[in-house]
Amino acid sequence: MNTFDSGGHLTDDTLQAFLSAGPLTELDRLEIAEHLDFCDACLLRSVERLPRGALLTPVHSCRNTLWPRIHRRNTRALAGRFATAAAAIAIAASLWSFNVFGGLVTGSAALSDSALSALRQADFPQQAQQLDSVLNSGLARLSQLFHFGGGAAD
Repeated sequence: MNTFDSGGHLTDDTLQAFLSAGPLTELDRLEIAEHLDFCDACLLRSVERLPRGALLTPVHSCRNTLWPRIHRRNTRALAGRFATAAAAIAIAASLWSFNVFGGLVTGSAALSDSALSALRQADFPQQAQQLDSVLNSGLARLSQLFHFGGGAAD
């Protein structure tokens, strides 16, 4: 009996012998099983030849439980991404409302002004003191932002 046809697929007689536990050697069964492992066309033909009672249907379908779980998981992941972005925006907006960035801009402007002024007038100590006071006021506002006024727990 020829196991394979000219196209490299299992013959109908081979499939019938394999499914009915016919006279095949162990090596032939191994070759057939290996071919069915990678050839979808022959696998489909062998499944079509199975008797109707041989194919079992699952008691519970996973479609009713699996898709809602996948949907919930994707929704949670998306909500987590949006929550992270919203938290970053809220922090930036609160820092902006307390004028923390304004102090940094003023300090930066004072720094650039002080560099030009130091080159022109050689009045560096006064400019450094001015820059120091602007930065200290900005840091004080930032400190007040995170100070909740709580003391030690009794």
